[in-house]
Amino acid sequence: MSGISGWFFKSAVVYAIIGMSLGVHMASSHNHDQHVTHAHINLIGWVSFALFGLYYDRFREAAEGWLPRLHFWSAQTGFVMIITGIALIYAGTTEAEPVAAIGSLILLASTVLFAVIVFRTRPAS
Repeated sequence: MSGISGWFFKSAVVYAIIGMSLGVHMASSHNHDQHVTHAHINLIGWVSFALFGLYYDRFREAAEGWLPRLHFWSAQTGFVMIITGIALIYAGTTEAEPVAAIGSLILLASTVLFAVIVFRTRPAS
């Protein structure tokens, strides 16, 4: 994998390690306060980003142009914001709710952008 597919897949692997490490920490400490953060890291960071990478690898024509790059950077930005916000909220800092909310909206917009990319892609013959 190279290009945008590689970027997504490599970031997914990093997020998988972070999410699983958080899970191991929660299990060993018997403190599950960050279970929501753990779930979001694994589902969005690992699963969704890996699927984005696999799609761009399978349909290479979809990876061309500036839209996939916008998708990547908006997804990364939204992900970091929502995870930071959720982690702070579950650590007791409710003032972080706007960070999580803005991050979730950016992440939603990036997923809508991905949908546009998917529906406009015509597989090579």
